[in-house]
Amino acid sequence: MKIFSTISLSLMLSFLLGCTPVSDDSAKSIALFNGKNLDGWEIQSNGQFSVEDGILKLNKGKGWLRSSETFADFTMTIEFRFLEKDANSGIFVRTGPDSKTDEGGWPNNGYQIQCIDMIEHQYPLGHLIPYGAPEFQSESSIDALKSVYKPAGEWHIYEITCDGETMEIKLNGAIITTATSIKNLTGHVGIQGEEGLLEFRKIDIEHL
Repeated sequence: MKIFSTISLSLMLSFLLGCTPVSDDSAKSIALFNGKNLDGWEIQSNGQFSVEDGILKLNKGKGWLRSSETFADFTMTIEFRFLEKDANSGIFVRTGPDSKTDEGGWPNNGYQIQCIDMIEHQYPLGHLIPYGAPEFQSESSIDALKSVYKPAGEWHIYEITCDGETMEIKLNGAIITTATSIKNLTGHVGIQGEEGLLEFRKIDIEHL
């Protein structure tokens, strides 16, 4: 009887363990910025990037900051703020590893989400710009941008989703830009230096 009970208990535990959901680590959010240093990143074309007091700082200059890894389908969440009016930068996604040899030293094959403290501009905050990548179709809402825009000194949140050939750009919870026919299906992510003063305190990626 005792042996039977032991066997029954073992079988029950095995059954329960077998029914326990298995967590999918690939679906969890990954912190690309650790708040301490630039581990996992590579400065390109003499970009002016540094870390201080848990903040990733862009101190004007040009060039860009490139992730060491590449990513395919994901949602990237970035918290940033402009430290001066009209500060200019950009967020790169699905971008190749190489840079142009001109003065800017920016990527020669990728996509940039505009990160500029302007809503009256040819490419205002939240718009998508090609950087040598194949052509795509996109639509942006200036009204949505105006409704969620915050002035220099306040924190913004980007949620950038790349899923196959589509891309969606949210700023502070509002959809600003949607794009289709995105042909680069994988690549690096990065931050552009374009003579602007900005700070970043969170850069996370969740694989889709």
